[in-house]
Amino acid sequence: MRLLSSLKGFALATLIATTVLAADDIRMAEFEAYNDRYNEIIANYDLEAFMNLYNDSPLWIEPDKAPIAGLEVPGGTFGFIVQNEGALTHTFDELKISDDGSQAVMIGTYALDIEKVGAKAEGTYLFVLERNGDSWDIVVDMFNQHAAE
Repeated sequence: MRLLSSLKGFALATLIATTVLAADDIRMAEFEAYNDRYNEIIANYDLEAFMNLYNDSPLWIEPDKAPIAGLEVPGGTFGFIVQNEGALTHTFDELKISDDGSQAVMIGTYALDIEKVGAKAEGTYLFVLERNGDSWDIVVDMFNQHAAE
């Protein structure tokens, strides 16, 4: 009887662990798709779609500068990339999601190359995202540049 009870407990624990892992896989796939979409928007120089990734007043945090709220800096930055036919790509490496599923933090690396102006950089980015219906809005966009090797 004790063995049967132990087997039932093991089976239940395995089922719960499998369900949690499946949910985590679904969440990872959702954010991998988000990252792919981000890279596609950049590659297509789609300023409107880029601006729609953000909420109305995101916080932009870049190295050695005070944080700035609003859409002007992200829009201007991407506009500069578009104007100079630059390239920007993101990888997606880490994900943290709030228990209630309303916020997430995406962390990865970026590579920037704007040959026309001689700008090349690599670093780490961090997005704080907020659930907006079926999608996610960037509410904090923070990055740093790695030192040249």
